[in-house]
Amino acid sequence: MTKNIGFIGLGTMGKVIVKRLMDSGYTVTVWNRTKEAGNDLVKAGAIWANSPKEVAAQNDIVFSMVSDAPATEAVIFGKDGLIEGAHPNLIIIDSASIAPEYSIAHAERAQEKNVAILDAPVSGGPKVAESGTLGIMVGGPEEAFKTCEPLLKVLGSMVLYTGKSGNGTTLKLIANLVMGVAIQASAEALVLAAKIGIDPQVVIDITSLPGTGPQTGAMATRGPRMIAHNFFPPHFSANNMDKDLTGAMRLAEKHGVSLPTVSASREVLRAVKSQGNGQNDSSSIVTVLEAMAATSVKRS
Repeated sequence: MTKNIGFIGLGTMGKVIVKRLMDSGYTVTVWNRTKEAGNDLVKAGAIWANSPKEVAAQNDIVFSMVSDAPATEAVIFGKDGLIEGAHPNLIIIDSASIAPEYSIAHAERAQEKNVAILDAPVSGGPKVAESGTLGIMVGGPEEAFKTCEPLLKVLGSMVLYTGKSGNGTTLKLIANLVMGVAIQASAEALVLAAKIGIDPQVVIDITSLPGTGPQTGAMATRGPRMIAHNFFPPHFSANNMDKDLTGAMRLAEKHGVSLPTVSASREVLRAVKSQGNGQNDSSSIVTVLEAMAATSVKRS
């Protein structure tokens, strides 16, 4: 398998993943809308390209990890995009968290140019990516998946092939549905404890105890941030969580499923956004609940 990989999108996760690939012996050609984001990686040995088109022309496998569906479409199909630099056997691994219908449409358009797209969103934050233990959910052509599987296993301890195009992004929405509701429940528990006069840290301790019923990763990872009011830089922003919960609700509506707790969680996220704090970590929903309860979980 080729040791030359392309990578588009050098956000918080993208930078860590590129570094992981480089440390694993891959030569990585990178591009980002703002060139400054790639400076440290280039100093460490990455190759800078002047456009996605140039990245595609130089590599057989290219990751794309950008913010949303319009950004993904621009990177793949826009002027100087990946398709313009496409060659036979090019595989695009799209790791953006976008709605399944976009993944399906993008895959169909690319197929017309004999390019395979795998929708392969990831589960886990920067620290998980650094250790190579991401969860990766992959949809798309099975032959392309088999080609990329060894590469994906460098990044993830769980690499799941889910079948046809769109299945990977569908599973990611469902996974983030669970996380969004769990963060909401964690925030509510901490606010209730603070209002009663119980130290919120005790709630984190008891709900992070392995093997117990209340154990939840959301409390273990987000609870300390809530108590510290440390919401930036985000692990997963309120903007992104709102996007994914909205996508999950649209998917549920399409299939006649009711998601009442997801609806409630999304409304609190929208309150965070309306206050101009959508760029903060999604755990910042605790501030909305604090205001409603006239209390604070923050330690002095």
